[in-house]
Amino acid sequence: MKKIYKYILLTILSTGTLFYSCETVELEELASPNSLSPTQADVDLLLNSIQLNYFGSMSGFNNTGADLGRIDYMGGRNYFNNYGSGTVQGQWNNLYTGMLPDIAAIQEQHSAENDLSFHLGVSKIMQGHLMLSLVDFLGDIVYTEATQPGEFPTPNLDDDQAVYTAALGVIDEGIAYLNTIADDNTIASGVTDLFYGGTDGSSPNTSKWVKLANTIKMKANLTTGNYAAVISATDVISSTDDDMQFSFGTNELSPDNRHGDYRADYRSDGANIYQSHWLIDIMVSPMGDEDAEGSTDPRRRYYFYRQTWRSPNNYSLFEDVNGAFGPAGSVYTSTGGANAETLECSGLTTPPHLEFTPGEEIWCSLPLGYWGRSHGNDEGTPPDGFLRTASGVYPAGGSFDGRADAFPYVGDSPTATFGQAVGLGNGGGGAGVEPIILASYVEFWRAEANLMLGNTAAASANIENALEMSIAKVMSFGALDGSANFDEAPDEDTVDAFITRILDEFDAAPEMGSALDANGFPVEQDQMDILSEQFFITMFGGGADAFNFVRRTGYPRTMARSWDPNPGTYPRTVLYPGNEVGANPNILQRTDLNTKVFWDAGATSPAN
Repeated sequence: MKKIYKYILLTILSTGTLFYSCETVELEELASPNSLSPTQADVDLLLNSIQLNYFGSMSGFNNTGADLGRIDYMGGRNYFNNYGSGTVQGQWNNLYTGMLPDIAAIQEQHSAENDLSFHLGVSKIMQGHLMLSLVDFLGDIVYTEATQPGEFPTPNLDDDQAVYTAALGVIDEGIAYLNTIADDNTIASGVTDLFYGGTDGSSPNTSKWVKLANTIKMKANLTTGNYAAVISATDVISSTDDDMQFSFGTNELSPDNRHGDYRADYRSDGANIYQSHWLIDIMVSPMGDEDAEGSTDPRRRYYFYRQTWRSPNNYSLFEDVNGAFGPAGSVYTSTGGANAETLECSGLTTPPHLEFTPGEEIWCSLPLGYWGRSHGNDEGTPPDGFLRTASGVYPAGGSFDGRADAFPYVGDSPTATFGQAVGLGNGGGGAGVEPIILASYVEFWRAEANLMLGNTAAASANIENALEMSIAKVMSFGALDGSANFDEAPDEDTVDAFITRILDEFDAAPEMGSALDANGFPVEQDQMDILSEQFFITMFGGGADAFNFVRRTGYPRTMARSWDPNPGTYPRTVLYPGNEVGANPNILQRTDLNTKVFWDAGATSPAN
């Protein structure tokens, strides 16, 4: 596909939509009389094209990482079938046929008279991050010869560690360009920064981009085991004001710029995404807010929006408001029967490999009206669009779940009067965000590094900082839902009680490596189990680093087991993009997912 810089970019920016071609994409782009030359291309639109390629790539990594980390629900029983040649096709295309040619075009126009240091600095930081991420997911990738498509139309693979080193060098080049800018006011007018430019994209901020660059380098140090460098890293993302995220709007048409999860869930035919049973289960205590204060994660009403009060073969709560069954105000449990039409597995018995394990409780359904799916569930799509739990106000810009866990029973059928259903325009209208690197993540990275070095007190402090940042950020999204009832929203005491409980559990837990039972579950959670669970909860809406985390630590050991007792080997890398393998004889496709990246020491979670 030829790159007609100016006109195609105008289309992309007006639609807010990323398109991935189904054509075979070769790294060689032939000259065309219909294409603008690099010296004719609009550099501001090129920058925005690079930013959109970056956003699309990071979103793709988030989706895969979240599925593999049980942050999101993974459909399909077999890892090899799930993570085939299309897994990182979009990211590969974005780097080699998008970013690299666009950056080269900007470079060609850069001069003392036409200073494009901001464009080049920002672009190279994003390029370096995408290169690092492709190595994390693939191992060896093309690079040296890929920068010379005319000479090497079918480039050879470079060693993954060498590409990592090269990517960090590209990021340093980006920092150097930005450091030449004395003042943000010197950046040429007309520049729209889709990440750090404010609500209207204006006023680019070089210092935030430098912080992002240093944070990406910090993450690379963590991935490769340089823990001391992680702890000592400075000038990194350290507050929510510095968070790297992509923000969405509320336009439904011309263009539709709403969050993708909102578009999928807030429809006239109901929700279309299944939420992860494992994540909900570790966030919500058995009786929800009826349990002791601090037992339930205060973020859950912002993450998940329930549409029903009870799922088949599970229980919910109701408050007997008028005393029909006993003293007024008493809370009772109510258990429903199976309903195979809306929840097929509710009519089945527990898979033998999940019996007598924590998975027995969550493999099919959850209590309190939460309706999602467990890892590897490959059942079809029943008529449950107005039953399944939808995306909430964070990060999708959906609705806040303001219903009490104990349904107020006044004689009416709870099913008829629950009153929470998704609909077009509901909640925040889709004005959510795609998290890429948040300040809370950085604190968890420091916590991991400190724990690996035995600095447990410092790790505990990092976890406290991370939870405070995350919860405050998530709760701030409640303001997007102007019609919500916030009577059930967590207050300051609830938040404090939750954080105190997590820290007390962490401080009292054994160090890494506590014993496992016969099914591979920890007999007692150790400190890394607790840290990793909280990190994975915090990554909700993002999740790319969950894949790295599982491979570099083997945690969390509490992750839900797959529906299938033999899902295949947990991926160490994914397959090469099918289009590139078909076009480049120097890249041979893998026959399994066992190839390790250079930094991967082979840590395995018993959950996989």
